[in-house]
Amino acid sequence: MTKILIVDDEDGIRRLLSRLLKMNGYKCRTATNTEEARNTLKNEDIDLILCDVKMPGESGMDFIQYVTTQYPKTAIVMVTALDDPDVAKVAFKTGAYGYIIKPFENNEVLINIASALRRRELEIQNRLYQENLEKMVMERTCALQNTMNDLRKTLEGTIYAIARIVELRDPY
Repeated sequence: MTKILIVDDEDGIRRLLSRLLKMNGYKCRTATNTEEARNTLKNEDIDLILCDVKMPGESGMDFIQYVTTQYPKTAIVMVTALDDPDVAKVAFKTGAYGYIIKPFENNEVLINIASALRRRELEIQNRLYQENLEKMVMERTCALQNTMNDLRKTLEGTIYAIARIVELRDPY
């Protein structure tokens, strides 16, 4: 079951989002600020975070940077009243997968979550593919080096044998 963490200082927003998501099959946790959210992340695997931009203490933007470095498999969607393309651009550049403006429509939230989770899954698959590819390249490079060493030894032995034959045949 997909786990979503809702980080918002507004109780009404947390309850509304939690109810919507639970009705659609998601498991939800809530946090009133980023400090609570950090504690939740330490103790639970979270698939996606819905986070407000402006909150008391640490901002949602700073929190995105923390999550993307410490929990790279966790997707983040911003949910905010800031209807500003420049703020959205910074959020995306920082690592957000989506940007929902309050007040929001239920389907808008569900569509953004589905999109973010799909992107997250594709990124995880891509990382695994790259790791496997790097492992294969290292294994093949090692095998090639071993083959080259074997060929070098064979060539050195062959040169020695040829020199010995020439030496034995040459009467001078």
